[in-house]
Amino acid sequence: MEHTKIYHSTHFQHHELEVIIEGPIQPELLQTLTMHEQLDAFRPPAEQLAALEEIARLPEGRIIIARDSSMIIGYVTFHYPDELERWSEGDMSDLIELGAVEVANDYRSLGLGKRMIQLAFLENQMESYIVYTTEYYWHWDLQGSGLDVWEYREIMVKLM
Repeated sequence: MEHTKIYHSTHFQHHELEVIIEGPIQPELLQTLTMHEQLDAFRPPAEQLAALEEIARLPEGRIIIARDSSMIIGYVTFHYPDELERWSEGDMSDLIELGAVEVANDYRSLGLGKRMIQLAFLENQMESYIVYTTEYYWHWDLQGSGLDVWEYREIMVKLM
């Protein structure tokens, strides 16, 4: 299957902050950026940046980022299901997982998650895929958000 990746970029102003949302990002660009220290839900920020570079190198891999200058403040990943997951058993080339949505705590409530996901679907470039997400609750930032599981679930429903 051909994995068409059409780069898009947009920006918006929030008070004095200018946020750039762009992707799919090439691994070479990721190497020039830094990760916000609060992007640590899955692993330490430097290791997460290396993981994003690895995903960006995959033929099907897509990384969409939100950044403040050269600092990544949020990201969304798309990739094939992990081979340990049941989703991979069908060996479907058109099945893509929306794997992670993470936004640094200081930048939450700006709608970055939704904006990054919307950018990923521009020009119907995901139209040939079946896109799914698991969004396991143990990945949710319940403590940092101050929300319970049901309140956080409502946010995720609106986001997706």
